[in-house]
Parts: sequence; C-alpha cells; structure tokens
Amino acid sequence: MQIADIMRTTVIKVRPEAPVGHVLIWYGGMNNTFRNTYVVDHCDRLLGVVTIHRFLSLIVSPEVASQARAGHLDGREALLDALRRNMAASSDTPVGELMDADYPFAHPEDLFVMAGELIVERGIPAVPVIDPNGVLVGEISRRMILQFLVKNL
Repeated sequence: MQIADIMRTTVIKVRPEAPVGHVLIWYGGMNNTFRNTYVVDHCDRLLGVVTIHRFLSLIVSPEVASQARAGHLDGREALLDALRRNMAASSDTPVGELMDADYPFAHPEDLFVMAGELIVERGIPAVPVIDPNGVLVGEISRRMILQFLVKNL
C-alpha cells in the first residue's frame, strides 16, 4: 500500500514571509486537526515545516512556565496577560524564521510503512508528502496509518 492511498491532500500551506500571528489566527478558527504548517515557495515546493509544538513554545515560553510554577503570575488574568505578551511579541515574525528546513518527507509512491518508520524514529506526528519536483501534495500522519492498520488487519 502506497502513501498516496491513505494520505490527506488538505494541508496548511504558507509562504515564508507569512506572519506568525496570521497562522495562529487560522489555527484558532479551524475545525480539523492539523499538526504542521508547511512553508512553501510560489510553486508550492516544500521549504520547511513549522510544528504546533514550535508555535506553542513561542506563546508558552519557558520563562512564563517558570513564573507560573513559582507563583509569580497571580491568577488567571496575570497568566493570560503574560501569554498575550508572548503572542504579540512574535506575531509579526515571518513563519520562515521558525521553520525546520531539515524536516523529513516522503513521496506518494513510497510504501506507507516507510512513513510510519519515519514517524516513529523521529517522534513526529506527520510527514509531508512531496512529488519528484519537491511540490507538497499532502501529508501522512500516525493517526492515518493506525486507522488504516486497524481497519485492514
């Protein structure tokens, strides 16, 4: 079974100059589960990946977590204010500055077990799928692979 048979083709694609704040607004309004934001050029060639973990680390920085643990953020509003400041401070940052340009990828014709192996080895939730020209055509996630296995074994 090839990756093309079980991958999803609906993904979040942005240009490297897109502001982080815009991407976070999109995440806030989404009903589907997306784990990665794919950074592409004008021809949709994959340049890099920004994970939800990376976005989360911008907002919930180690400093805010440390202050909260130490009791220095008194109450809900103080915590939310600190998180808002972090979000505001990074909102104009271009997504391209956060992307991982070395993120693993797969090809549609690869066997899905190869993507599963990448996901397990790297501890990542999903792998982008690119065509021979480097164009992003979809993604395959651990959930998709597991659902396929459960339904077919």
